[in-house]
Amino acid sequence: TVIRKYLFLSIWVLLVLLLCILGINYRDKTKAMVAQVENQVTVISFQKPIRIIEIFVVPGQEVHIGDKLFIGESQTLMSDIFEKKTLLTKYKGQFNGSLDQFQVQLTLTKSEVSFKVAELQQELNALGLQKRMQDENSGRLSKVFEGVISQNIDSIQLARISFLNQQIENQSNYLNIKLKQLRSSLQNDTSSIKTQIRILENEIGILENESLALVQYAEHSGNIGNVSVQLNELVPPYQSILSIYGLNPSIIKAFVNERSVVGLELRDKVLVESTNRMYKIPGEIIEIGSRVTSFPEKLNVINGINSFGQEIFIKISEDNNFLNGEKVYVYLNNDTE
Repeated sequence: TVIRKYLFLSIWVLLVLLLCILGINYRDKTKAMVAQVENQVTVISFQKPIRIIEIFVVPGQEVHIGDKLFIGESQTLMSDIFEKKTLLTKYKGQFNGSLDQFQVQLTLTKSEVSFKVAELQQELNALGLQKRMQDENSGRLSKVFEGVISQNIDSIQLARISFLNQQIENQSNYLNIKLKQLRSSLQNDTSSIKTQIRILENEIGILENESLALVQYAEHSGNIGNVSVQLNELVPPYQSILSIYGLNPSIIKAFVNERSVVGLELRDKVLVESTNRMYKIPGEIIEIGSRVTSFPEKLNVINGINSFGQEIFIKISEDNNFLNGEKVYVYLNNDTE
């Protein structure tokens, strides 16, 4: 009897401990997004038609970051670069021509004003010299003529001197106004040209980056999937040339009812958990699908009945223990607390 009581008590304690453990690790599956683990796939294509002149890989080959994949050439791309560079040279010529014209007009205006100011200053200096001489001789004149003649001469000279000073100031004001007009005219003449130059320089930069991309290297380690082209083949725009599958699955494709998408944001943190073993890893939402699509067959809640929802793509570390295609649950962080 004692042994039975002790055995019963032990079983009861074990059950309590098991329930506690299960309670601690329990998560409400109704709050989870169903998902599956996939390899990261990179599909390489171009916006312009290109001709493949060298291929360095074959399907199934493992590649690493920096490995050369293929070399292409694009006559359309080279033609676009040449055309835009020619147009850029034309606009730069127009811009430099406007600057040269501005400098010529600026020099002529300054020379004109300087010449007029020099003439006025010369006359002003002569009047000043004449006035000083008169002042020196005024004491020698008789008292009879001094009060009449000297006053008349002084008033005429002073009026002329005042007039000349005003003319010099007017020339300075004229020069400032003319400079503003010339600069405004230059701005009006070149603003649209500068805009076109900036646009062309940006477009040429993009095209030259595309040109550099004609020699394509692996951006991450993985296995070559399909190689969809052959040597000397002209590949149409946006057609896949080859694909690379990541060595380890690092993308979680989750599906959620479209009503539940509200509140989800890019870069939201999530927890990814295996459905059949005690394994979980953090992740981050990198893309939210814009359309409703059907679930993969293994994710359907009821076999044979298609479920529908929006795709949510989640990035996890490549250093993980998931298997490609493994079914998982995805929880928002606030649903795991």
